[in-house]
Amino acid sequence: MTLDFADTQIKDLAIHRVGNRLREEGYFLSKKKNEVKDSEAHALLLEFFTGEFTKPEYFQFTHPTGNENNDINNLVGRMFGKKKDFLDFSEDIAKLLYSKSNHPKINGGELYVASFHNVLLNDEVTNAIGIFKSENKTPFMKVLHKTDIYDYEFDEGINLKNIDKACLIINTAEEDGYRVCIHDRQGKGEEALYWKDEFLGLKPCADDYHKTRQFLSLCKDYIKDQLPQEFEVERTDQIEMLNKSVAFFKQNEQFDYESFTREVITEPHIMKSFGKFKDEYEEKNAFVLGNDFEISEAAVKSQAKVFKSVLKLDKNFHVYVHGNKEMIEKGYDEEKRMNYYKLYYREES
Repeated sequence: MTLDFADTQIKDLAIHRVGNRLREEGYFLSKKKNEVKDSEAHALLLEFFTGEFTKPEYFQFTHPTGNENNDINNLVGRMFGKKKDFLDFSEDIAKLLYSKSNHPKINGGELYVASFHNVLLNDEVTNAIGIFKSENKTPFMKVLHKTDIYDYEFDEGINLKNIDKACLIINTAEEDGYRVCIHDRQGKGEEALYWKDEFLGLKPCADDYHKTRQFLSLCKDYIKDQLPQEFEVERTDQIEMLNKSVAFFKQNEQFDYESFTREVITEPHIMKSFGKFKDEYEEKNAFVLGNDFEISEAAVKSQAKVFKSVLKLDKNFHVYVHGNKEMIEKGYDEEKRMNYYKLYYREES
């Protein structure tokens, strides 16, 4: 699914400040909505809010006891249904975010809540609600023209190219928890989980993008961690299997589980182990991969970066293995009492 903001308009905007609840920093609520002052301001704000969503992943609201108990899902449902005043809605969002800001590493910052009209999702024109937070200031210099001199001064502001946290809730698939795009510059660590999990309460949509991404993640986890626990396997064999996994997804448009295991796993006893690991992975992550889906090229490109085909030999050598593992031979030198690898090649470049 693709998003297009060419004709999108910012209808409402409210800016508040939310601190760290653990440090009792409190929050500040604006008493009125903010105006989008002119077309230039509109263009800059729209890019600031939507710039991270050129190739979005899609999530949906969830809750262990049903979506009706997800606070954000309920609030946006009332907003989309025109049953709630926008400023009241933005204040509720600020209070809820503050209640979830309990990690010592969470930074306070400005919270922007906006409503958008004319968002194009594939061929559907709809509206959306955005929740954004900026936590970091960038120093900058201003050059000032005075009567007889150009002078300068320093200040701090928000870099319009670097929103820290962003969430866009698109008014579609209401019965299934809407379609939600998110961005978190923090990315990792416990302090990052509060945005996606604690505050928003999201899970990946069971679409081709996430099925492709999750299956590649499953392959990496199995080959790197589970396979050597169950079977005696050389590191070169692991690397070959990693390479074959990525190659399968790059060379096919449709994923078929039987074809994948036959071409990549090959050994019946390892196939059985892999199947069990897949079942456990699906249960642990509450995500059904299934046995066939359309392969997402964008997801393959994203995940392929973490498939590292590298032999790390002490701190002296890194050997990158891209192809035929028969061109690398492992041995042991009795005299030096050390392992070695012998590499075969035809050309040097």
